[in-house]
Amino acid sequence: MENEEKQILILDPDKTFTIRLAQHIRANGYPSVLAATTVREARYHQARNQIDLIFIPVSGDDKVIQTLRSRQPDLRIVLMTPSPEDRVPELFSGKVQAVLIKSHLEADLSDILDRALNEPLIKGQTKPLSPPKRPDTALLIAILQQANLGQLIQTAVFANKERVLAHWGQLNDTEVSAIALRVGQAWPNDGHNVRVQFQRLPARSGDRLLYSRCVEDAFLLTLVALPETPLTRLRIEADQIADHLTEALHGRDSFDTPLKTYAHNKQKTHTFAIVWRPLKKLPPALEIPLRRALERLAATNGCGLQQVVVQPELIHLVVTCPPGRDSAWAAYLFKNGSEEIIKQEYSVNASLWETGYYATESEEPLSETELNLFLQREA
Repeated sequence: MENEEKQILILDPDKTFTIRLAQHIRANGYPSVLAATTVREARYHQARNQIDLIFIPVSGDDKVIQTLRSRQPDLRIVLMTPSPEDRVPELFSGKVQAVLIKSHLEADLSDILDRALNEPLIKGQTKPLSPPKRPDTALLIAILQQANLGQLIQTAVFANKERVLAHWGQLNDTEVSAIALRVGQAWPNDGHNVRVQFQRLPARSGDRLLYSRCVEDAFLLTLVALPETPLTRLRIEADQIADHLTEALHGRDSFDTPLKTYAHNKQKTHTFAIVWRPLKKLPPALEIPLRRALERLAATNGCGLQQVVVQPELIHLVVTCPPGRDSAWAAYLFKNGSEEIIKQEYSVNASLWETGYYATESEEPLSETELNLFLQREA
């Protein structure tokens, strides 16, 4: 009943995002949500309602905050930024209760609402706030893929309760989500660190063994394996991965990426030209995020990107891989990894890529003729 009495206002000219944000706020138990596209509209709502919390977009000054608080000094404010790359200006330090990264809406909103609405306001005391800490998705993928996956251990899943943060292995997104939901919702509050369960996946024969380990607080690592997998092996794998995930959660990158490991390795490296296609033409808004995702995957996995071509109809890479890594590994890393990053960080729910790819060992980009043959074959 207390939540139903809270009045939450969204000040944002982006009506599409406002609708999304309002839906998620209501889904978190706060039904009374108002919207405004201008400061004048927001002040009108303030005059007619007791606003408990307002969401405002980041800007180059704090005049909006001054205007809104001139009418209501105790107004709680959440600042909104488009993505993790957008820094919050210092002038907002201590003047807002939380920061919402728009691309992390689903993952972070619940915690932000709880903190912004329930933490006490102390007059005359300000506390600098930074955007919510979230482990880099590319780093999480790099950590998970170091698990000894194969026929027995098929997939590694890392989640915050039931919310998937990253996964790696044979299972698809739907199967991974079902496993994270099962593990997260049923996780006991009795202090136990490990849990073993079995789950049947509709499209696969037989049960799967779920070996879940609490990394820290509500962050859970689950290894999905065949039932005959020795528990000792699962425990060793989970403990090793959990150590690196703990470091990532605290912003400490002690994870020895292949880039460091292979610096003293005299084995031969291989360079591959790889190309694949999107299911639909890539919108221009995804081109830069996708390029950044590919670069992050390369950096955290010891690869050297010699060339990156992101076009609406194809993705074309020339990449040097660490010793022992082949073209299939590289294609899987960059295709699946980039899709996972885009889904997690930019709220894209649909699959991005067509099945299949073309790869050949080459230090030069594919010729126009080779690209045309690939496009025609895949058409």
